[in-house]
Amino acid sequence: MDLIPDIFFEKQEGNLCAQHALNALLQGSYFTAVDLADIGRELDVKESIVHGRHVSGNNYDDSGYFSIQVIQQALSVWDLELIPWGSEQAVNAREEPQNELAYICHLHQHWFTLRRFAVPWRWYNLNSTQKAPTYLSETYLGLLLQQIQDEGYSIFVVRGTMPKCPADDKAALLPRPSIQEKNKACVPFSGKAYRLTDSGTSGTTNDQEEQHLAQAIEASLRDSEQQRMEDMRRKRLARFGG
Repeated sequence: MDLIPDIFFEKQEGNLCAQHALNALLQGSYFTAVDLADIGRELDVKESIVHGRHVSGNNYDDSGYFSIQVIQQALSVWDLELIPWGSEQAVNAREEPQNELAYICHLHQHWFTLRRFAVPWRWYNLNSTQKAPTYLSETYLGLLLQQIQDEGYSIFVVRGTMPKCPADDKAALLPRPSIQEKNKACVPFSGKAYRLTDSGTSGTTNDQEEQHLAQAIEASLRDSEQQRMEDMRRKRLARFGG
């Protein structure tokens, strides 16, 4: 059974990637560009008071740019918190990334979401520049996070309690993906960073690096499956002898 038809997903529209990333995270049409602009204006006013001078454009502008402060403020309504990937609070995320709820990633004013649905083996890349959500195995999630960090992305761990959504309910009932499904799903991340003003055309792709990444993922998944079978064999021998 496929979870993708049940996942709320917005394709890139204009320069609204911050809106798309938030709605993908929350799994619904919770925010519009107008909502985020209102939050940005409020933050600019507060910063003006603190600095004793007029501040404008720090948190949003007419191009569709929204700062991390706007996104944090928007998520605070849901008691969700963003933790920087490199912080002390994110140690567990760096060690076992599959156990977190989601990640919001940013580079060159482009925001996108990686989200888990119900269980640690149901991760999806919800980048609005894609045609549809793409499945991420637990192994590939860790490799992808490492790759985009190396490419300069800012990564934020999402902590708190997500609103309930149909995709979470369905994911809890689905079986674990088979090793064949995992291998099929391992499409290398292009490494492209999209600027809001570039219409998704900036960045370059290193084909050789992507090929190496794909090979590493496939080998890791194969080794993981072999290790699992070997563990089962040892347990049978320990229990029944032979």
